[in-house]
Amino acid sequence: MRSFRSLVVLSVLSMALPVLAEEAPPTSKPTGEAPKPTCEHGVHKALCTRCNPKLSAVYKSKGDWCAEHERAESQCVLCNPKLAEKGVK
Repeated sequence: MRSFRSLVVLSVLSMALPVLAEEAPPTSKPTGEAPKPTCEHGVHKALCTRCNPKLSAVYKSKGDWCAEHERAESQCVLCNPKLAEKGVK
């Protein structure tokens, strides 16, 4: 009886393997990167100097600060209009 059950299980698995091996088509094009949560300013929420003013000291120490517009230079769409293409506001 035990060998009969084993034979049945192996038969079922051998028929199911080709179906299990097929991959489902991707629903969207993979980018290799997980989407990042952005804030209303279009940058990563945890890195936004307008949402987190305490971060300004970090950006200033790295030399990445726009004193004219009071935000990180790397987030200043007023000085760098090409950032708007990436969604920065």
